[in-house]
Amino acid sequence: MAKKPEQPEPTAGESEREQERAAAREQAAVDAASALADRLDNATVFGTLFDVSFRSFITRRLAGPIYVVGLVLIGLMVLWGIVTSFASAIATATFWGVLVFLLGLLLTLVAAVLAVLVLRVAIEAFVALVTIAENTRRHRGRG
Repeated sequence: MAKKPEQPEPTAGESEREQERAAAREQAAVDAASALADRLDNATVFGTLFDVSFRSFITRRLAGPIYVVGLVLIGLMVLWGIVTSFASAIATATFWGVLVFLLGLLLTLVAAVLAVLVLRVAIEAFVALVTIAENTRRHRGRG
């Protein structure tokens, strides 16, 4: 049986640095998980969702996840547009097929950019409206 070459043992300084790095990575993971848990606290989200008095707003908490879902859907739309353009180009089976593909690709990409823009502006508008409502409620409570 072949014997594996032994690796030199790390010095005390290297071992401590590795332990510090591992502890820092572990703390970063805990902090990220804690931040996510705080942001999407189930009791708070569902409590706000079923608050029939509408005293608290859920729009700000859901803006990020809604944006991500929208981006994923837009990405799927782009993929579908590229596949459709390619299929149309193959079905044409002439030089014009290349132009059909390029035109379809161009239109798909332009539509995707416009869709991302509209999605972002719409979410920002809703968040701004909720922020105005929150600020108005605070000022009304003082007066």
